Amino acid sequence: MGVDSLSSFCGDRATQACRVCAGGLGVTTVSAGEGPYRTIWILCESCGSWSIGHEPDKKRLDAFYSDYSGHLKLSSINPDANDGRRYTDAWRATREREYRLGIRDIGLVLNKSDHLVDFGGYDGVFLDVCRDIQPDLGRSTAVDYPRDETKHLVALGHCFEAIDDWLAGDELVDIVSLWDVYEHISDLPTLMKTLSRRVKAGGQVIVQTPRAHLHARLLGERWHHFLPVQHLQLPSREGILQQFDAYGFTASQVGSFGANAPGSLIPQPYKELFDGLAKEADLGSTQLIRFARR
Repeated sequence: MGVDSLSSFCGDRATQACRVCAGGLGVTTVSAGEGPYRTIWILCESCGSWSIGHEPDKKRLDAFYSDYSGHLKLSSINPDANDGRRYTDAWRATREREYRLGIRDIGLVLNKSDHLVDFGGYDGVFLDVCRDIQPDLGRSTAVDYPRDETKHLVALGHCFEAIDDWLAGDELVDIVSLWDVYEHISDLPTLMKTLSRRVKAGGQVIVQTPRAHLHARLLGERWHHFLPVQHLQLPSREGILQQFDAYGFTASQVGSFGANAPGSLIPQPYKELFDGLAKEADLGSTQLIRFARR
């Protein structure tokens, strides 16, 4: 599919039901982006999650991600949104620090011999942090699309599986991480069925994803998680708990952080104050949930 010929990177078929809880969509919408990047999200009347207004088109998404940095600059409406630098070597120490903090906050215990899967973890940084915390992990596997950046994983002591192969597999695992991934998944039912089938009884799924609640309603398109083309579903706490419960998972621990207080607009120490209050009161713009398989 030629990128130059695309009138929109979003699909043509209108979304008929909430992509999180499958409930009815309402009439409240938010739109962001210009030209082929213009994206509409619709609020679910049942659970309060937001769904992209048109069902994802895989070929168009592939065209978008084929030049991710270029399209991201053109599509982003928020100067503080992720511009791709987060996944560079210069940001690695920041990411490692955030992973350690999240693992601690959500109460994840890494046991000897555990098989840990990082779904969408193409560069292995999360797995590196987990192996540093627990050197005796049984296996650490990154699941993603094969690319140049995945070739080094075996040398680091990790395994790699292509997404389609992992979704079709049946080997049981102990822990699956969906860290900043859930909101990008185009086929959630297939992923949820796979998690239900492959996570051991008593095993865990860790999800870090945007949390749709007060921030989205008040800020509209200025909420930094309304990210054109990329964010296909933005779950409320209620919606994602309901969804995982339907597939046999119970939330063991929940939390949230981030006040949507961009550093370009909110000076210190006020940004730190607002972010701290959001975390303490569990009113954060990003949520972190640890689920246990029943």
